Amino acid sequence: MMEMDLLAIEFSPTHLPILLVIGLAIFFGAIGAKVFQRLRIPQVVGYIAIGLLLGRSVIGFIDERTIEELSPFSFFALGVIGFMIGGELHRDVFKRYGKQFFVILFSEGLGAFFLVSVFVSIAAILVGQSISTAIALGIVLGAISSATAPAATVDVLWEYKTRGMLTTTVFAIVALDDGLALVLYSISSSIAGRIIGHGGQFAQSILGACYELLGAAALGAVSGLVLNFILRRIRDPDKSLALIIGVMAFLIGAARVVKVDVILAAMTLGVVLSNLAPRR
Repeated sequence: MMEMDLLAIEFSPTHLPILLVIGLAIFFGAIGAKVFQRLRIPQVVGYIAIGLLLGRSVIGFIDERTIEELSPFSFFALGVIGFMIGGELHRDVFKRYGKQFFVILFSEGLGAFFLVSVFVSIAAILVGQSISTAIALGIVLGAISSATAPAATVDVLWEYKTRGMLTTTVFAIVALDDGLALVLYSISSSIAGRIIGHGGQFAQSILGACYELLGAAALGAVSGLVLNFILRRIRDPDKSLALIIGVMAFLIGAARVVKVDVILAAMTLGVVLSNLAPRR
């Protein structure tokens, strides 16, 4: 009886080995992506559908503990996305279109922030919240709304192999938007804390945001300089790829240790490397 109980625990969907979960996710994710491509729908929708199917809402193969165990893979995937985005941002493009990039960035980021803040605050007041609580809730959710998820956007662009000024602009915006959202959230959370009486430290929040942004940029820049120095002395493409992956993994881990933004650090690595060694 005890052996049967142990087998039941071992093969329970919520106790599957992590490598088996990864294999199932990759295998069925690839099938789902192919099915949705045949339907003329971006493959990322297929990945999302398979994730819902394997998650707690349906089959339950992936539970909270599994999600925590998968967090290193998630951060590595975000780092790869940031690195690839940075590789698209050449200095010549910024010299020519940098002003337009920042106009679009602040228009969409601050526009979303103000609209969501106002409408959420009004809705909260209408459902009976106090004015102070409604305003605090509105500005925090407004700051969150200014962020964009780069993974889905970039995946669609890569899938359709788009090129041109519009694609470059989108890459630049999703890269820079992460920093803007971080600053807005730091300011908004501090103000919200003061409004509802928790005494949030405004200066400390701003310094924290600056540390995350500047620290990530510095870490990525140093890693890019070191990687470029190494790649100049290596001619073997296989070794170059291994070194890039190794440096990227080191960078992501270091960013997690010193608590700076992973995507921005990896993006800076891509920017430095693509501008110093575009051919490589």
